[in-house]
Amino acid sequence: MKKKTMQEMNEQYKDCPTDVNIYEIGSVRYELTSHFVGKKDINDVLLDYATNRITNEMLGRIPTAESA
Repeated sequence: MKKKTMQEMNEQYKDCPTDVNIYEIGSVRYELTSHFVGKKDINDVLLDYATNRITNEMLGRIPTAESA
């Protein structure tokens, strides 16, 4: 399978919704553009996030909602 170039992906997904965020690390500004192509099921994404969050809270890796 041939890997697509950035230009090919930009052309393929040009009509999809995007979101732009700017991050500054040190003195360098980075612009991150997210393209929403609709290949993930939001229910699966939220279930995975919730499962990971509660597992990490129970193992003490992150503070619980009550302690924040």
